[in-house]
Amino acid sequence: MTELLLIRHAQAQAGPSRHWLGWSDPPLTSTGRAQAQAIAHRLHLETRRIRAVYTIPLRHALETAQAIGETLHLRPVAMAHLKEIHSGELDGVTLQEMERRFPVLHTRWQDKTDMEFQWPGGERRADFFSRVAEACQGIVACHPHENVVVVAHGGTIRACLAHLVPDQLKKWWTYSLDNAGLTRVSARGSVTHLLVLNDVSHLPDVD
Repeated sequence: MTELLLIRHAQAQAGPSRHWLGWSDPPLTSTGRAQAQAIAHRLHLETRRIRAVYTIPLRHALETAQAIGETLHLRPVAMAHLKEIHSGELDGVTLQEMERRFPVLHTRWQDKTDMEFQWPGGERRADFFSRVAEACQGIVACHPHENVVVVAHGGTIRACLAHLVPDQLKKWWTYSLDNAGLTRVSARGSVTHLLVLNDVSHLPDVD
């Protein structure tokens, strides 16, 4: 059995203002660095040996993965297919600005079942889901009977979960994933199970 430990990157500098991060590359905040240390410490204490740490090749995810890797004595492996959907011309734009400047696009974006939705100058939603599914399936295939950490954006983790456990998480847009939250999925052949969704009990200042 393979167990995927899916972790959303810790808080990045653009995060609190609700900008679309997309493929932009801000560093972690001081809170984010504390979150990264907290999840690293939890994985060290709780999880049987982890064999690999995968991450998107962007600074805020790399910093999160490096904190985990240093604690577990593993070198993170950057994987471009795990990146968030490419928001193209709207990268760095806030949700409020998107609604004001691009009302038609905003309305279509709200229909999460529309797999043909595409960001201007960016990526089609269906293509994003396809590449993330391929990446997650590839990681599982490369690590039979091992524990593997994946550090990525929230959208990437939702796409991965929608592929691996579609019966439970088909409506991928209805649940939230916190910075440095932990989600666990087990996979044995074609049988997958959601074990934990967005556990944040290890984070500072969490009730």
